[in-house]
Amino acid sequence: KENMLAMVVPKTTTKYTSRSPEQYLNISKICAEIIDIVPGNAAIFFPSYSLKRDIGSTLSTGCRKTVFDEQPKMNKEDKQEMLDRFCKYNNAVLLGVAAGSFGEGIDLPGILKCVIVVGLPLGRPDLESDALIKYYDKKFGKGQEYGYVMPALTKTMQNAGRCIRSETDRGILIFLDERYTRPDYFRCFPSHWNLKIGLDYMNRIKDFFGK
Repeated sequence: KENMLAMVVPKTTTKYTSRSPEQYLNISKICAEIIDIVPGNAAIFFPSYSLKRDIGSTLSTGCRKTVFDEQPKMNKEDKQEMLDRFCKYNNAVLLGVAAGSFGEGIDLPGILKCVIVVGLPLGRPDLESDALIKYYDKKFGKGQEYGYVMPALTKTMQNAGRCIRSETDRGILIFLDERYTRPDYFRCFPSHWNLKIGLDYMNRIKDFFGK
């Protein structure tokens, strides 16, 4: 437990009805101030490529770390090459998407000191998700939870899991969206993460890293 600090920062949201240039700028500023005080590499995961572009464009000029940015048209070789370069740094930040290769499939023991999950990666409503919701609703009476919310929270936890990959790793997990404070979302996180909620994230991070 002493090797991990996990926090929900309920200061912003990527909820569709709340999206705006001002919201993106606030998210970018919070991400920049966090990763700049983290002594080592960080990764930030966004719900989509479009949000990564809109928020990351400001973040790239607002933080002091070298930025590696996952692009939608990258093939497997391109991604591996970028990941190899990222791992050679000790003061860089990797920008990826929640459902992408970096968000779910990378294993970097000893490399990452921080993961920030921006927003909640809820899928876009479509025929498939509607059918899934109806199926789970009929079978368990929890269609929205099982067919819509839990897949997003699963992605969130997979993203967060990129940070601590061995018993000697030490790092912080930040969930940057006010919706994570909702009881039906918050209760889904593992209890052993000892997840905190608060706006005093900078002081907690400094204390964790002994700054």
